[in-house]
Amino acid sequence: MKKLCGLTCGGLLLLAFVAAVPSSVQARGIVSGRAFDSFRLPNSTVPTHYTLRLDTDVHRGVFEYTGNVQIRINVVESTNQIVLHSLRNEISKLQLRNSAGLNVAVKNHEFDEEKEFLVINVGTTLQANSGTYTLEIDFTNSIDRTDQAGFYRSSYEDDEGVTRYLGLTQFESVDARTSFPCYDEPGIKTTYDIFIVCGIEYHARSNAPLRGIQLLEGGKKLSTFATTPRMQTYLVAWLVSDFVYEREVLTQPQLAVATWAKPSSAHLLTYSVDASTRFMRAMEEYFGQQYSMSKIDNVAIKDSDYSAGAMENWGLVTYRESAIFYEPEQGEQRQIGVVTIVGHEFTHQFFGNLLAPKWWSYLWLNEGFARLYQYYLGDISHPELNLRLRFVTGPLQTALRADESLTVRPMTYYTETRRDISRLFDSIAYDKSACVLRMMNYALGERTFQKGLRYYLAQNKDRGVVEESNLFDSLAQAATEDAVLPISLSLHDIFGSWSRQPGVPLVKVRRDGDEYFFTQERYVASDPPEEPFTNSWWIPISFSTPSNTEFEKLPAFWMPPNVSEVSYTIEKAEDETLTFNPHSTGYYRIEYDEAMLKEFVDQMNKDHTAIEASARARLIDDTLNIAHSRGGNYEVVLQLLNYLQKETDYVPWMVAYENLRQMQTLLRNNEKASGLLQTFVQKLASPMLEKYGVDQGLKDSAFVQELRTIAIELACSGSQSCKTVAQTAVNSLARGLKRHYSTADGALLCSGLQQVNGDQRKAFVEQISHTLADKNVNDIFVKQYLEQSLSCTGIDMMKLESYGKYLFALSETDRSRALHRLFVESKVPVTDVVESLQSELSLRRSNSAYHANIPKILLEVARYVTEPSEMQLLNTATATYASWIGPEIEEQLKANRKWLDRNVEPLVDALTRFLDV
Repeated sequence: MKKLCGLTCGGLLLLAFVAAVPSSVQARGIVSGRAFDSFRLPNSTVPTHYTLRLDTDVHRGVFEYTGNVQIRINVVESTNQIVLHSLRNEISKLQLRNSAGLNVAVKNHEFDEEKEFLVINVGTTLQANSGTYTLEIDFTNSIDRTDQAGFYRSSYEDDEGVTRYLGLTQFESVDARTSFPCYDEPGIKTTYDIFIVCGIEYHARSNAPLRGIQLLEGGKKLSTFATTPRMQTYLVAWLVSDFVYEREVLTQPQLAVATWAKPSSAHLLTYSVDASTRFMRAMEEYFGQQYSMSKIDNVAIKDSDYSAGAMENWGLVTYRESAIFYEPEQGEQRQIGVVTIVGHEFTHQFFGNLLAPKWWSYLWLNEGFARLYQYYLGDISHPELNLRLRFVTGPLQTALRADESLTVRPMTYYTETRRDISRLFDSIAYDKSACVLRMMNYALGERTFQKGLRYYLAQNKDRGVVEESNLFDSLAQAATEDAVLPISLSLHDIFGSWSRQPGVPLVKVRRDGDEYFFTQERYVASDPPEEPFTNSWWIPISFSTPSNTEFEKLPAFWMPPNVSEVSYTIEKAEDETLTFNPHSTGYYRIEYDEAMLKEFVDQMNKDHTAIEASARARLIDDTLNIAHSRGGNYEVVLQLLNYLQKETDYVPWMVAYENLRQMQTLLRNNEKASGLLQTFVQKLASPMLEKYGVDQGLKDSAFVQELRTIAIELACSGSQSCKTVAQTAVNSLARGLKRHYSTADGALLCSGLQQVNGDQRKAFVEQISHTLADKNVNDIFVKQYLEQSLSCTGIDMMKLESYGKYLFALSETDRSRALHRLFVESKVPVTDVVESLQSELSLRRSNSAYHANIPKILLEVARYVTEPSEMQLLNTATATYASWIGPEIEEQLKANRKWLDRNVEPLVDALTRFLDV
């Protein structure tokens, strides 16, 4: 539906027509132009430069702002319309001038509300290649908005308790248009000159370095910024605040790196600046490419005012405070968080900023690289953190879970609408894409892959806009030069088989003497559809034995698609165990034949160290998930998991932990099954609890901290000494707060809260309430720790905060942990949580940030829903979003029921026999 902007569109709009529209047109109103059959801009005109001026009064707590944008435009196809994006902007004046500076008649302008287009009908035909035009628009807008998008306000309380306001931007994916009229598509790149007026005691920051400041009347100043590199609108950014900063200036070449935050947090910025400088220099060296500007700022925004997590704006990166703040006493776990989030956003300065996706279809060219290199370059810049190992327990596991669904999309996927574009920011764009890129890194060899990426950056940076074929071309060039692929293979075919179809392969391996036979099919967690899958991939098969590691990283061969079976001869010593995909570099699951699997079980229980830790992790994950999908073979699965009693490595334990938690989730309503599983889990984890104890030493490595946390969560209820310490943790918190808390502290506290009586839990909730409301407690990490602990108090937390409000306020990572604690450990009914979510949403119908998050939260909740009454309520709650997440919710609920139907009986039987109960 189109909204015609005539005299009824607001008083300010009347001025636009008085100034720029003939009186005859004013008298009869605006006539609609043609209808648009696409959400894509027609692109008959393209911008070549923006000059953007903003006048703000946020320093006075005034949220309206005025703006002027001048857009230089080239006409590439003869037209009598100029079409760009605009939403929320009240236009007060609109003019068009030709290259000689003369006015060009404008008939009128109108808004297509559905497409979010500003359509300017010109009084003459603009001829293609007829010189440069300048479109100038005066507009007003407001930062008083609740969606945490566009140009919006945040605030903090200073030491005197006075509220201080600031204005910041969050434009990805399509919200630049909500703050100034622009051509708001990712493939349209051009330069910007930005000018910002603010209070004299405030600072303005933007993408490019500050070029100068001019004092104005009325206690204000004008900040002028250097011209930006060519960039897309979603990267345009500015900040108006009274923040302080810590800065380090690098030389050769010069680069100023700073982190900005509210004044009371100035002492928390040092580590992020150091991490930023180390990562930036490592990235420049690795890719042979220099960062494009002479400065880069990090900005820390209050968590509750920043739903994005972090955003890679070129030269002005924004983060949640809890993502980037650090104190030395917090240890490695917090360091890992800071380095990986900085690494992710800094990698975008090349992948996403320097090279922009031609359209959102290729979002994975941004997010896949950023997800991969936050670990892989982070491992180079900060080798002490062992970040490469964490890829196997993080993105790889997340991707495999997401990609086993029947409704999952491929990496390259076309869509147009605002809502559908937002859905592309998922585990496929981030985690699966990172896994496929990582697989290609190992399949080609890291040196060749690195060379290909250097070609990719160098060959495309001048154009600045890319699609997947550009990446394939550059990698193919490097692969050909280094002769790392058989001459008959095409890199385009290989990579395209992964980017253009959904799903993860299951490679089945059987052995006959020294001959190994391989088949492939698409793996799904639930029953496959009636129509057989046609998915098939080029799969790099690698293997190793203790005496033959030649093919442990580089592939022994490429398994072709659409071939029924492939054979390969491998000679090994009789007592050796051969593992495929030994370093978990390939993005596929493996199913071994019965005899091979039995050998693995025997080897793992005899000497698990003979098999790589990452291979042990994959064996656990693949074997367990294949058993779940078929409802059988649990005797072998339990024998395999039994070796964990001797396991002390982080990687296999973390993978096992996530699988065991998922089983606890689905079995939580079955008392017998969940009781047997808990007995088995305690048996596995008790030796690790005994090894690492419950002493929460913050100076321990992150691996030790996380293993201790796993041991407490899985085995504390079976250890009297641990239970005693856990109860002490509850009592200690009642006596006062510590400065710093680890994940092990949280696990102990949660275990203790499961043991105390109802009155003690109520008192604990009241204490948290008072502490969170105490303005003298301003440590965000202490508050975060207390908020997370609320999920351990079960129904008692409702006296402080509704489940809905609580879940909305958490980050995605914290929310995942909180849901498990609520449903599995605290036994909160799913129906209570769903009803609370509905109630909370009804109170905040005007808050689009809530509406954007609710589908994600409902989908997370769906993973816990197993009972018909719960399903019915969730379906009712989902009705509003049926066209958005309906299929995913329905698929998840079906998968839950099928999992229970398939697995409860054989799992209970196997556990009963194994535990001899």
